[in-house]
This record gives sequence, C-alpha cells and structure tokens, in this order.
Amino acid sequence: NDNDNDNDNDNDFQWIRPHLVHAITQSLSSNEFNEENQHENQNEQPPLKEVRVLPYMRFLEYSTPNGSLGPHTDALIRCKETEVWSTHTLLVFCTDVDVGGETALLPEDPKSTRMRERNADKARVAAEKLRSAIARVTADDTRSGTTTEDCAEDKNDNGDDDDGTTSSITARLHRLQTALVSIERRTLMPPLKPSFAVKPQRGRIFFFPHECPHEGRPTVSVPKIFLRAELILKWGST
Repeated sequence: NDNDNDNDNDNDFQWIRPHLVHAITQSLSSNEFNEENQHENQNEQPPLKEVRVLPYMRFLEYSTPNGSLGPHTDALIRCKETEVWSTHTLLVFCTDVDVGGETALLPEDPKSTRMRERNADKARVAAEKLRSAIARVTADDTRSGTTTEDCAEDKNDNGDDDDGTTSSITARLHRLQTALVSIERRTLMPPLKPSFAVKPQRGRIFFFPHECPHEGRPTVSVPKIFLRAELILKWGST
C-alpha cells in the first residue's frame, strides 16, 4: 500500500524534524542574516512567524562521478498536517565532497535564459539579412556610378529625386544601417550576476525558495549523499 509506505517514511524522520526546525530558526534569527537581508531589501525584516519541516523526507545519493542535475526550479509540496503548500527546499548534506557536486543558485530561471538565447539568435539572423541588403544596395550604387553628391544634385525643387521617388540610395543605406545598429544591440547577451554555489559538507544545512533556479553540478568526489525535504517559512507580525 503506497499510503502505508509514505507513512512509514514520514515516521522514520520524525525524530530529526524538531532539530532541523531549531537549526533553521537559529540561522534565520542570527544578527548576520538580519543585517544582510536588511541591507539588500532596505527594509526592516518582519519577525519569523513559522518554521515547519514537512514530514516527507528522503535520502538522495550520487554514487558515481559526473552525476548532476541541470538548471531547474522545484515543485511545491502540500503539507499533510496543515494542507499548506511548502515554500522552500531543504538540503542536509551527509557527506563531505572534496571536488564537484555543488548546489548552485542561478541568477535567472532556465526558461528566461532560453528565451534570451532564442531572441539573440533571431536578431543575429535579422542582422545578417540587413548586412546582405546593405551590400546589395552598395553594389547597385557602385554599378550605377551614383554618389552621395550626385543624389544631392539630382534633387528637384520639391526635394524629390528626378525620377519621382522620395528615397535616394543614400537614404536607403542610412535606414538600413540604422536598423542594423539597433538589431546588433539585441544580439548581445548581457552578463548576469555570478551564481552562488554551496559545497556539500557533512552537517551543512542549505535551504532556498522553491522558485529560485538552481542546478546540481557534476560530481567528481563521491559519494554525495544528502537529505532532501520541504519547508514552510512564514514571516510577519500577525
């Protein structure tokens, strides 16, 4: 029975839950955390209201080198005891990992990165088309022997070209070159803030919001073993 197995799993970890709650509460109540958080948000941090470790906990192990998990965000879990959705992922590292295996928080979610890359690729294609158009117009200009000065002299009193068109080769080139400058800006991928990596160390507790993008970097030293769980963290004065 799957429900029985889940209950057995929950019971296996009951003894550790109050210890984790105490450690997390101490960490969040520390002066260092409050000063850093206030500096970043420029607002006074409301008091910590609740710390709850959900009962469903499990061990995960990377037993061979090159074990990794690509960029992702974590799903929310509904607490069986309160019916409230979890807010944070909790990792408790059980082994020391000398090389590799870091859990790294990333500056943006994978979907946003892929979207920026796709937009940059589209801009590169558009820029290449504009360069080809500029080359064609320049070649036509050269073959016809028309120069910028010629275009200026050929203007009639109405400001039109003698052939009745309102755009000269010079004007066309200017528009194309202006568009190219604009498109080329969109091909650039602005640098992001560096990721924040946490090295697996026995006894280290690491927790972060579910919506925070992160990755498990490839293991080199093995095994990497950690306890995984979900938290409910609430702040407020009421």
